[in-house]
Amino acid sequence: MNLVFFIIITSSLLTSTVTSIWILKKKENKWEGLLAAFCINTLVLAIATIFLYKLDVQTFHKQTDGLFGSLGIGVLIFFIPINTFINNVMMEIEKKRSMTSRN
Repeated sequence: MNLVFFIIITSSLLTSTVTSIWILKKKENKWEGLLAAFCINTLVLAIATIFLYKLDVQTFHKQTDGLFGSLGIGVLIFFIPINTFINNVMMEIEKKRSMTSRN
């Protein structure tokens, strides 16, 4: 996987995780946090896909080296549900941690 893809995916995951946990603490509603995480992941990764495709088609189209390399630029779209699932797990961990600290 290209370093640019890794940075974009990681920054999207970090941003959506921080936002979803903040919403979980603020409103105590897991589903609103999960919806926010999904929207952030979709927005960031879709815009990055469009921007990178317009920037240089030959560089980011169908690179075949490394993990997920055969997806080419589609790897960013592929990671939307993966990042959202990781956000879901992180919110569950935070929810359980906050429940044990209250008791």
